[in-house]
Amino acid sequence: MPFRRRIDSSKPTCRQNRCCKNGSDHRFRFLRRPQQAVQQVQRLIKQGRGFAVDVDLSKFFDRVNHDLLMSKLGAKINDKRLLSLIGQYLRAGFIANQQRQESREGVPQGGPLSPLLANIMLDPLDKELEKRGHAFARYADDFTILVRSRRAGERVLASISRYLQQRLKLVVNASKSHVVKTSESKFLGFTFKTGRILIHPNSLQRFKQQVRRLTNRNWGVAMEYQLFKTSQYLRGWIHYFGIANSCTEP
Repeated sequence: MPFRRRIDSSKPTCRQNRCCKNGSDHRFRFLRRPQQAVQQVQRLIKQGRGFAVDVDLSKFFDRVNHDLLMSKLGAKINDKRLLSLIGQYLRAGFIANQQRQESREGVPQGGPLSPLLANIMLDPLDKELEKRGHAFARYADDFTILVRSRRAGERVLASISRYLQQRLKLVVNASKSHVVKTSESKFLGFTFKTGRILIHPNSLQRFKQQVRRLTNRNWGVAMEYQLFKTSQYLRGWIHYFGIANSCTEP
């Protein structure tokens, strides 16, 4: 099946021994989970990297440059009909004031192609980080770079921010991008301290708020439904945060 082969050929793979060795490659790929990227950060910290360069991409899925993305897709896909369909998918638009507005940038969130397109868009970033020899972990548009000193981290933050803005046309949220000790960092809802993976205080706070909302007697739904939704949420939360060694109180 040509379509399947072309899509499969776009799946990220470990391109170099270095990538496979340091495990920096944690993108949206089959059998990859965000927890694996978190565990990779823990391993890098144990190697003596005590500072994290946290880069926040402002509204990444809303600001993907269509021309740049289609150019990258064109380098991987020869089928013009398929490229045309993807272009239509990107420009599908949205309804505002009862009128259809064409999308001029961004990738539809929640769609089946969105993770793959996001990976293709950020693949050059992974290659650039690998070329520079940086230790990093990325899952979707969340990524962190581990360094051994604050000074090195500041240099990395400045250079990678320029790269993202100039080469990939992405907006870096300067107010949320910083260099911090790994014990003060946040990655995919977790933080790290004394070799342990911890649930970040913000994640714990949101958990408590959601449980209170789900168990509120004034919700106005049947008790059976309330119990079902609460159980469903708790199972999902435990499945996601189950790798943590403990949690930190806000």
